[in-house]
Amino acid sequence: MRKKYTLGVGLNLFDARAVLLEEKNKIVVQIDRRRKNTTANDTIQVILELCEGIISKAGRFKDRISSIGLALGGIVDKKKGTVYWPQRIDSNYVYISIPLKKYLEDKFKLPVVIENDANACVWAEYLCNFPKNNNIIYLFSGVGCGLLINGSVLRGKNGAAGEVFINQSKVMTSYLGDFSFLKPWPLDLGVVKRVKELIALGKNTSLIKNISPTGTLKIEDVFRAARNKDKLSKDVLKEAAFSLGIKLSLLINLFNPEIVIVGGGFEEAGNLFLDELNRAVKEFSFSEMRGNLKIVLSKLGRSATSLGAALIAVEEKPLHQ
Repeated sequence: MRKKYTLGVGLNLFDARAVLLEEKNKIVVQIDRRRKNTTANDTIQVILELCEGIISKAGRFKDRISSIGLALGGIVDKKKGTVYWPQRIDSNYVYISIPLKKYLEDKFKLPVVIENDANACVWAEYLCNFPKNNNIIYLFSGVGCGLLINGSVLRGKNGAAGEVFINQSKVMTSYLGDFSFLKPWPLDLGVVKRVKELIALGKNTSLIKNISPTGTLKIEDVFRAARNKDKLSKDVLKEAAFSLGIKLSLLINLFNPEIVIVGGGFEEAGNLFLDELNRAVKEFSFSEMRGNLKIVLSKLGRSATSLGAALIAVEEKPLHQ
């Protein structure tokens, strides 16, 4: 019997990646694309390029590709095959409904499974690295999380579980206090913006040389500078980790996990980020909930999203329609 292959596409904070997965979960082809923009149109274009690139590189295996798994951000309705994509307008976000499943199935004549990025990541980490742990939280930056509860991905009624923020409003206070901390966070936890603010205030940092003439700064440069002992970079990452740790403490108290995995790109921030995250969790979570809890950096890194997308497509064995 001829082997079958699954095409997995995943989008994360820095880039997009596609893999061709053999039946025994071995990656045989991989393609990366840098993400310049995160609008709906740009995202669809990247997805098409990756799918076409993998099919082209698959050679004699391309006729054995049985399905496509796609994992990306936004609210994913698996039943309808629709992604509600967050599109920023001024300081607010609106959600655009995109029927990605039908579009891709019509385009490539293959069954397609779509999944939220964080859900794909938690499933990949579970199968590949933590098969004995049935309760896992995967932090996809500070925007969302993947939840594995009793060995199953928690998707909720419409497949949208795991969003850890509320809609932003002009008024975000009540008689109990300010709750603006729960508004949407940027994918990079505001790290790049914070660095630029401190530079504008005259703070010294090696990152000045990394800012482009148009004012662009890559978060990877911040990670790299922190590893090279740049004080401003380290301070900003510690601020971000502390904020994320507060949000994580609420999730720990709510779900009582065995393992928390830091991913979505922030695994590259390293142990400095992880140490500060642990400090915040120790301060804000209940001691009963964090007993024997492990907080670790993602082992799969940037491969988690695409690999998870492929693994979920394999598991669901979608029928060609």
